[in-house]
Amino acid sequence: MGRSYEIHPRPADLGAGWNLKLLENGQEAGGGVFPVEEENASAGIAWWNGLTEEKRRHWLMMAASAIPAAARHAYLLAEAYNEALDEAESWVGVKS
Repeated sequence: MGRSYEIHPRPADLGAGWNLKLLENGQEAGGGVFPVEEENASAGIAWWNGLTEEKRRHWLMMAASAIPAAARHAYLLAEAYNEALDEAESWVGVKS
């Protein structure tokens, strides 16, 4: 069977983000938690102001919202997922 992984969403009341399970021959051999990091409003505003209109549209679409704070959350959720995926792919030996 070898090495594999599972990435599952974390409940919002636990900080949202992702749970990573690293599996070896079907048995859990490790993992991690990749939460959406809390930040102050000024960081989100700076992020939004630095985006192009195209990027703003993209993140609003990903958030299914017209609210910039929701777009920022969608971005942070995607970043947390990418961190979990990077660790998972390293575990199974996938080269980026």
